[in-house]
Parts: sequence; structure tokens; C-alpha cells
Amino acid sequence: MVSSRSFFSLILLIFFSCLLASTNAQDGTECSASLPCKVGCCSKFGFCGFGADYCSKSVCTNNCDRKAECDPGGFGKDYVNKTTCPLNVCCSKHGFCGTTEEFCGNKKVSRPSCTVDKSSKFKRVVGYYETWSASRSCNRFYPEQIPRGVYSHINIAFASINPTTFEIVPAKKEDLEMYKRVSALKAKDPNLKVLIAVGGWTFNDPGPTATTFSDIARSASAQKKFFDSTIKMLETYDLDGIDLDWEYPEADDRSGRPEDFANFPKFMKNLKAALKKYEVSITLPASYWYLQHFDLKALSPHVDFFNMMTYDFHGVWDKPNEFHTNLTEIKGGLDLLWRNGVDKDKVTLGLAFYGRGFIASSSSCMSPGCTYESGTYAQACSAEVGVALNSEIDQLVSEQGAKATLNKDAAVKIVTWGGNNWLTFDDEETLRLKADYARSLCLGGVMVWAISHDTRAGKYSMALSRVAPRLFTSEMATEEDDGYVTDVEEHKQCRWTNCDENCPSDWTRMMRSGPGAGKNEYMVNGAGCGGRGEHKLCCPPGNKPTCGWYKHNNGDCDSGKSCPSGYKEIGSNNEYCHTQGGGFSPIRSYQAACCSVETDNMKLYSQCDWSAKVASSTWPSCEKATCGSDVIAFSGDGSGDAMCWGAWYKGGMEDSKKNKYCCDQPEEDKKWKDCEWQGMTDWTDEDTGLKFCDPSCSGGLTMVAMEHTGCSGGGARARCCKPGWTTSTTRYENSEDEYFESYIKLFMANPVCSSNIFFGNPLKARNEQSVSYSNGTLASRQIWDIGDIQSFATEQYMEKMVSELFMGTPRESTKNIWNNTMLSYSEFNSLSYANLHDYQQAQGYDYYLQLGTQWPRYVVCNLGSINAAIKGGDGDGDGTCTITCACTRDDCCAEDDDTCINWSKDGETTALQKRGEKKSYPWIAVDPFTRAQASLPWNAPSYPSPGDLNVNTERTHFADAWRYDPNCANFDPIVIDLLPNGPTGPMIKGYENDHPFERKMTSIWGDDALFGRLAADVGESNYAVPFDFFTVSLQQTNAAGQTIQNMLMNTLGSKTNRGVMTLMIKDANLLKEKLWTLREDLVSPTKMENLVYGNCPKDALDQIKKVLSVYRYHLRPGFHDKLKKVVNDFRDLLRIAEQHYASTHGGASPNAVNHFDEWFKTTLEKMKEVTQEVGNQWLPELARNPAVTGNAVDNSIRQNLVNAFNSLPDIDTTGFFP
Repeated sequence: MVSSRSFFSLILLIFFSCLLASTNAQDGTECSASLPCKVGCCSKFGFCGFGADYCSKSVCTNNCDRKAECDPGGFGKDYVNKTTCPLNVCCSKHGFCGTTEEFCGNKKVSRPSCTVDKSSKFKRVVGYYETWSASRSCNRFYPEQIPRGVYSHINIAFASINPTTFEIVPAKKEDLEMYKRVSALKAKDPNLKVLIAVGGWTFNDPGPTATTFSDIARSASAQKKFFDSTIKMLETYDLDGIDLDWEYPEADDRSGRPEDFANFPKFMKNLKAALKKYEVSITLPASYWYLQHFDLKALSPHVDFFNMMTYDFHGVWDKPNEFHTNLTEIKGGLDLLWRNGVDKDKVTLGLAFYGRGFIASSSSCMSPGCTYESGTYAQACSAEVGVALNSEIDQLVSEQGAKATLNKDAAVKIVTWGGNNWLTFDDEETLRLKADYARSLCLGGVMVWAISHDTRAGKYSMALSRVAPRLFTSEMATEEDDGYVTDVEEHKQCRWTNCDENCPSDWTRMMRSGPGAGKNEYMVNGAGCGGRGEHKLCCPPGNKPTCGWYKHNNGDCDSGKSCPSGYKEIGSNNEYCHTQGGGFSPIRSYQAACCSVETDNMKLYSQCDWSAKVASSTWPSCEKATCGSDVIAFSGDGSGDAMCWGAWYKGGMEDSKKNKYCCDQPEEDKKWKDCEWQGMTDWTDEDTGLKFCDPSCSGGLTMVAMEHTGCSGGGARARCCKPGWTTSTTRYENSEDEYFESYIKLFMANPVCSSNIFFGNPLKARNEQSVSYSNGTLASRQIWDIGDIQSFATEQYMEKMVSELFMGTPRESTKNIWNNTMLSYSEFNSLSYANLHDYQQAQGYDYYLQLGTQWPRYVVCNLGSINAAIKGGDGDGDGTCTITCACTRDDCCAEDDDTCINWSKDGETTALQKRGEKKSYPWIAVDPFTRAQASLPWNAPSYPSPGDLNVNTERTHFADAWRYDPNCANFDPIVIDLLPNGPTGPMIKGYENDHPFERKMTSIWGDDALFGRLAADVGESNYAVPFDFFTVSLQQTNAAGQTIQNMLMNTLGSKTNRGVMTLMIKDANLLKEKLWTLREDLVSPTKMENLVYGNCPKDALDQIKKVLSVYRYHLRPGFHDKLKKVVNDFRDLLRIAEQHYASTHGGASPNAVNHFDEWFKTTLEKMKEVTQEVGNQWLPELARNPAVTGNAVDNSIRQNLVNAFNSLPDIDTTGFFP
């Protein structure tokens, strides 16, 4: 979507030039049968124009087949391409389409209009994320750097389409990782939607996919394949829709077909129907030249919104220079939509996070309209002439001391530097001007190309959030989720039912036991019921108490004195009991209903007693009894029929004289609560003047006492209480935390990773030869045992836990599990959640960004290293590798005696001799049959040292320099910028250009080719190359006098072929040379023995890591592309030499390419083998060294190295052998 609109502006210039010429022609330009018109037909009267007056057979003498663009009225269909203009633009009187006053006269476009509220929010704020931005030379931008809450939609750019199967596919396999990472942003931003953008400008460049969109649009079967694969991709990567970027239908300069205009809307209709719940958007050009090929009215119903690319109006393809994203032309581009009735709510205005620059012809003319010599130099990171990312513009402004100025009319900022460099871009001020313009048109949103052009801190995205905030915030649920659930269990108590009521269905009706109990006799009590039924004693499910009546004694009831020990009185009845005190005393003794209280359903009863019963001498003189505990009830009748003196008085008695139900209830959640008197009705007994009473409790309450006072006919009130005994159990709300707690304890028992630290599932098929997880020794293993699976499961849960903690929205419970476990280990006591979170955002931020979805794995497998890094002290490991063995002449001079270096770290390097001069590698070719010899030196051309590179025009090269990572825990090389302060700052030294294919390999290949050997004597090749192929065919010369042999050396890298080389720290480059040539040990055995068995086992780990790091340098996509070019170019030259050989040998092939292919493949295989040998030889020895295994940092690094060597990938050769 950037640097892609170059062609259309050029076409516009041509178009308007033609328009001007045509207008002049019709106003009087002369023509004849021999002098053609520049535009239009030539009439016999000698004038140019369109229509029947100029083009009819009876009138026309030249250019008679030309037709007008449109019919202004009267031309007729035979003389025009179209009756009306595309996009409803105006047709001039001369038959041309346009939008200016010259074409439209007084006709004005009806634009939508809204009052501008600068604080209003947009329904859509769309941002494109370039997957390749994570692999730029510098200013890399990762998904996790995208500020949260700014964008409503993030479109991942770009997926591709297989031109044969029509299935959607990633542009590169590495992009799949980016799909996951961008989609993962939704975990912290629930209102974010992530779409996959398909196509882009280069998709329609000449090549296999040039007509793919057109092919799909014209074929129902191709559409089905595309739809099915799209749905699968959306589901697999949790995406929310698709953005179609077809650049452009119907346009013949973009591989379009005339039928595309009609087919595209049908295609989109089918796509929208197939995707159903998913969103569908398409990108639109802002220029009439390309937009005329879009049937906007037919497309609109089938898209959720349009992303209009209102930028790149101008660039290096234009002369003179102009603003590339200016408000004037934006207005004209949007007018094309309003002419076609596009819903304003579906329109998303395009904004740019990049600038376009020019080198003006004269520093005295630095404004729009001035001519220029070229685009500004390619910047280090964008690497494109005339383009600068906003992150680079900030650096330019800082480095050059420049100041940006505002052109308010165009709504752009201008910055100039270096005399004649001129660049325009957008910042917060101009973004606001454009956002307000979008508001004035009531647009549905704004769109940015591209988020990934932003600064490391997301400066421009944050600016966008201030000037164009999205409608929905990024806040998660407002209710805090601490991850815990408290289960409250209500412990129900045994209780008496209301009169003539049955027990609840799942309760047990209690049997009577003890003295006087009849067979199958239940516990019942008629007290207070007045003959209207009886109370039944019921208990909830669970253990049951033992209950009985104590004690009748033939009427001499003992008033509960005989309740057994461990029992409590819960009811009373005075039926058939004698009066207390003889005579006409109204007080009767009573039987007590007593139950054992050891069960939970009697717990509350166990805490209570009737005060008059505490001292047996007090009853029925209840006023003598006191209660120091909680008084639950004051009752003249106690638990039912235990009447106190004075209770019979109609007017009642004071509470102090009543029996008291005293409860010792120290625990708030274990007590009788909310007690109240119930059961006295509103009806009065006319005979007694007393109320009718029914000793009943409402639902859920338990009767603990009765009182007859004030009640007529033997009735009573009931004291009803809520049985408030609950127990609370706190547990994890999410069962996942239970697994986390279990597995983190398992892992911390031996906190090293026992499966592959790098990508891939270790349960998948593996090589037969593997390294034992326990001690690093070689073991033959073909299947996984149960221990492997358990270890894998443990690590998977650990990774998932870290992912939720540091890449998601963690629960408080998960944080607590981590802290409680991790901080209990002294060697990991700095790894609190808070410390690790801070580490991820500071010290470890670069690793977090680079590793992406592998970050959790990195954390889990490097706890010791990270703990040491957080502590900041030595602690037998500070997270960095200590380099004690400097690169010396004896150790490092692998190529030349006179090119050695001595170094310790970046910036402190002294070069003894400038590298990069021409060099001749002596080679004596030997005929294996005749033993004839020929001196055929491989003459390597000079190549640029860092000092030879131009800090301006080759800025990108400096930003792509590779070295070992000083962090021991990372086994991949890292990239640095040798000009950290820009082109004017000092250069970091100690680096040189690396040839991807080592130059010494040519003579080695020559020897092996002549004798039919594979690399490093691993076996015989199927081919041997003839002696005279080298002595004759490779010595053929080109027009410049260069032999093919010399040209082969040039393909490896030179001053004229510097693009294949990469800057690399010198000792790594020398180690790489050893790895390729396979002629000497990668690491000196003597040195390793001294380190492993001496006092430097940490340095031994460092040496092993360096070998691995150099091998893994070959796995980088950038290296792959450069080596592929070298191999392809090398093979092409060999084929030229083969053609010469065949022409002189009766068509026989020397099989040079065939041998080279076999030999090269085995070279790479051998490189992997010798790399693994280093790990296999020394890691088992370090596993037996207590200084390593007893140190949390070193032991985890050792184990991770074991895993890494065990799973070493092959070097990718895709595309090497076409």
C-alpha cells in the first residue's frame, strides 16, 4: 500500500497533457491526411476533434478510429468509448472526463457535512501492521509494541493467494507467527478486531499472482477454494475478517481485465455471504485513474467499510515535487465517492506514518513545485529511495538539528536538511487537521499505513489516539477478577415443624430414644398447638443426633433434670405432669425434649442453655436466673411448656423475671441470628379477650422458644431464629489455577527444560540420535516414555502460566501461585511477578519483542539467568557471558596471517590491517587420470570494509550488523546498528563484511569436483567434473575480459556485488569460515579441556554457545535470501561454462552443476554434523561438573544447550536449486 502509486500520477500527467493538446486541437489545431492529430480525428477541413463532425467516414481523413471518452451530447455511441463518464464525473464539451470547473461548469459535488467536535470519537480507527517490519534492518516493530486502545481494527499485511489452488496462504511461513502475535493483542483489548489483509501492490506486479484476483473473480470454483481456505485461516488464527487489497481491477497496467469491473462486485457479494459473521473491507485508491475501475454502487452493499488510500499522491515518479498526502487532493479523491452515493459511514480516511522526500535541484527552490534530482537517500530502516518512516524522520530531525514547519492548507509538515533535502510527513498537528476534516464529512473512521512505521514507544499511534480516539475503550471488565471463589456452605439445624406440618422432603423425621420410648415412636410435641396437631422434630441430611423425652416418672416429671450429659433441651411439654408446689398451683413440671449435640445439625443448640436450668434450684423462679451470654429469647414458658412463676398473668411479666435462652456464640458465622416473635394473629378470642396464637415460624427459621402469655386456648407464640452457621471455603475460580499450582511445584523440583527450547512440538517425530535430558549424554531414542510426556506436560503448563501472567490479563490468584512458589526458593527469590513484569518491560524488552510467542518458553527455561539479571549483582551469573579469552593471532587468523584482530567488545577494536583487498587463492588443479596439473588461482575481487561503505547511500548496511548476544540465555545472534547516532556519529568497530558462501570454498569444491568427491570426504559423488572444464571452459572471458572463474568469485561478494554481504563481528566471521571449510576444529580441544576441567566452566558454555550461534546465523531469512542469490548466480555461470564444454565435446555434459548441487547439500549437512559434535562432546562433560550443575544459571543454560543441539534444524535450501 506504500510506494505503489507511482504509476498513476505519471499517467495523470500524460492524461492532462493530452487533454490540453486535444483542447487546443479542437480550437484550431491543423491536421491533414499526412499530419495526424495528437488527440482526436482529423477532419477534411484540417481540424482535430471527436464526434461525427470529425470522425465520420464522410469527413475524417486521419485517425478516424479514435473515440471520445464520453458523450457530451450529440456525438453518438459509435464515436465514444462510454456514453457517460465512470464514477459519475463530468463530461466536457470535447468528450473528456474530469472533475474541475472546465468539465463540470457550475455543478458542485454534494458533500456530507457535520459540525466538527474535536473530541468526538470514531467508530473505526484502522491500522495496518506489516509482518516484515519485525525483520527490518533497524527500527524493527513488533506487534506487542502497538499501544493498546488506539485501534479498533488492525489489518495484518499481507497474506497471499496460491495462484494455482486459489487458497489463501501466508506470504512467508514466518508470517504465521505474526498472525498469532497480532491476534493475541485481543486478550488485553476486548474491543479490538484483527483482520487479514490480502494482496497489496506487489501482488499484482508481473509474476505468478498478477492475475490471481481476476482469475478468482471470474470463476465460481476458484472462489469456493478461496472462501474455504479463508474461513479456515480466520478460525485457526482467531481473526475477525478480511481486507481485500486488489490493486487494481480492470486496469491494464496492473494486469486487470475488462471483465473485472462487473466481476468484482459479484465476487464480493459471494465472499460476504460465505464469511457470514466475519467483517469484510476493501481498499480503494484515491485517484480517478484507478478508482474508475471500481463499481462503487455495486460493491457498497457487500462490504462493511472502505479503506481509502488518501496518501501517496506524489513521489519520486513526479516532477516537480509535491506533498504526498495533502488535504487538497484528499478532498478531490473523496468527492469521487460522494458522486456515487457511497455511505459516508463506510468510508475510512487514509493517513500516513511515513514521509516522502526529494533532493531538490537547487537549494534556492525548496517549495512544492520545484524540480528535484532524485528522492532522498534510502534511510537505514526503510531502505527505499525517497521514503522515510516516521521513526526515521524523528531520528533525522534530531541528527540534523532540523525543524519541521507547517503548511496548513495542505495539512502537512515539511522538514529540510543538508542544503537541498526536502521531505513532507504528518505529525500530531497535521493528523488532527485531517481527523477534523474526516469529522466534517461525518466519516466512519480513519486508517493508518502503517502502524509499524512508528517509533519504538508508539509516539504516532499515541498522537493518533489523542486526535482521533476510537469509540470503544480498551478497558477490561470493571469488576476485578481476583481468581478466587468463596463457597459458603449453610449448615442447617434440626428443628420443630409448625403445628401439623410435615418434615421437608429430604429431611429425616427423628425417632424417640431413651427411657419410655415406644417402638417406632417419633419425637413430637403438642405444646402451643391447642389440639390443632403437633410439632414434629426433623433433621437435615447428614449425621443424626439422638433424642428423647426426659422424664415423665408417672407424672412426676423432672423438668429436664435428667437430660443426659452432652444433650441439650430443645423443647418441653407439661401434659400429664403434676403441678409444681401442690394445691392449685398453675405451675406444672414438664418433660424436656433433649438431643445429643455432637453432630453439625445441633451445633447452634450446643452453644445455648436455659438460664433457669443452669442452677436447678431456680426454676420455676426464673427471675433468680441470670445470663451473661447472648440472650436469644426471654420467655415465661421457656422451650415450650416450662412455665415460670408469674407467667400466667394476663398482663405478662418483665423480661428479667422470665427464663432466658443464653447462648455463648463467639463466632459471627456460627450463631442464631435475626430472632423475632411470630405466631400471634390479629384475631381476638371474644370469650377471653386474648389473641389466637399459632406457634409457627416462617420459611427458613427455627423455633427455639414459645410463650403462651397473651394467647387464648392453649396457643403460643414462637421465638423464631435464623440458623446462621456457615462455613466459607476459598478455592480457585478457574480450575486452570489448580493445574498451575500443581505443575509449578513439579517443575521447580528440577527447574530445567527437558524438551526443545526452540520452535516445534517435542512430541513430534525426532531424530533417532538424541541427547539425554538428565545428564546431556548421547542416547539412542526413538519413542517417548511416560517421563518424557510428564515432563513435556509440566513445561507446557509452566509456559501457559507465564503466558497468562505476562502476555495476558492475569488473575490475582495466578500471581499469588507464582509468588508463593517462586519466592520460596532462594536461588529464584528475585522472580516475583512484579519484578518479572518490570524485567519484561525494561531489561528483557527486546527479547520479549523478538521472541513473541516463544517468550514464555524463554522465561521458563531461563529462570536462573533472569533472576541473576534482575538482581543486578554477580550471583555466579549476571545474565551475561563473560568473555575471558580474547581473539589472538594464534587463535583467530584463519584466513590470513596479516589480517588478524584483537578485540574485547564493540567499540574497542583495533584493526591491524584493512580487510577487503583483492586476494588470490592459489589452486593447483590435478587431473585424476593423467596427473596433469594446472595453476588456476581463484582470484577474489576486493570487497568493501565498513570504512568503504557510504554512510548515507548505504545506511541500511550499517544497521544490519550481526554479533553474538552477550546474554548467555539467547543462542541466536543479534543485529546491531554500527552507526547508533546516525551517519554523522562514530562507527562501532570490530566488524567486517561476511561472504555468505565462503571464498575458500571454491578451491575446495574444485578439488572435490575433479575427484568426484562429496564435501569433507563423506563419500563419492555421482558425478566427477572433467579437468578441461576447469582449464578451458571456466577460462572463457566476457566482453570485459573477465574469465568465468573470476566471475564466479564475484558472485560471492565484492565491491560491485556488495548486496549479498552482511556485516558481522570478526571473530564470529572467522568461526563461520571454520564451519564452512571443515578443515579444523571449531573450538580448540585444548582450550575446551582447560575450560571444562579447570576454573572456567562458564566460559566453556560460552564457547559452545558461540558455535551454536554461528550455525543459527545461517537460519535467518535474510541470510537465506543472500545465500540463495549467490548459489543461483554461481550455478548460472557454471551452466554457461557447461554450454561451452558441451559445444567442444560433442554435446557431452561436464556435470559441473550436478556435482556442485550434491556437494553443496552435503556441505550444509556436514556443517550441521560438526556443529552438533561440539555439543555432544562437551555438554556431557559439563553435566558432570558440580560447578555447573550446582548453579541455577549455568545449569539451565547447559540444559537449554543440550535441547538446542538436539533439535538443530537443517539450513534451508528452498529455491537454491531451480
